[in-house]
Amino acid sequence: MHTFSSALALIGHEVPGHLEAEAEVPVLRQAQAQGDLMIFPAEPPARVRWTAVPTAGVQVVHGEASGNTHWLHPGFDSPGVRWAPVENKLALGYLEVPEGQSALLIHTDEHGANGIGPGTYAVHRKRQLRLEAPRKRIREWTGDPQSRPIEHYVID
Repeated sequence: MHTFSSALALIGHEVPGHLEAEAEVPVLRQAQAQGDLMIFPAEPPARVRWTAVPTAGVQVVHGEASGNTHWLHPGFDSPGVRWAPVENKLALGYLEVPEGQSALLIHTDEHGANGIGPGTYAVHRKRQLRLEAPRKRIREWTGDPQSRPIEHYVID
């Protein structure tokens, strides 16, 4: 079992005074969130480059303004944890945790730590949805007015 204190010790940080050092870090096998990151079960593409997560951890997101970083770390006795970074707007990479092992996603200040159980996961950034009016009207409905399913067809 990890606590926030034991998780931060793995990356050489102390627990900030405003957080509970002995809070237990549960290990989950389902979708999770940590700040602006989402972790959810997913199959990786066929061509990803897996690397072992080193005992020093991997900086998944470096905190630019605040210096607070999201670290991916193998859990205790978990040498088989692998990471495959990817290059696209939202996906940061894929995580593979073998049976009987765990991984930790650790935030150095405000979000604590997430325990990640066996499975394969995608790690994504979250982004805010921006609703806009449709950009282009394609055509008016010309059928029976009573059966009109929507006011207009649109393409974004």
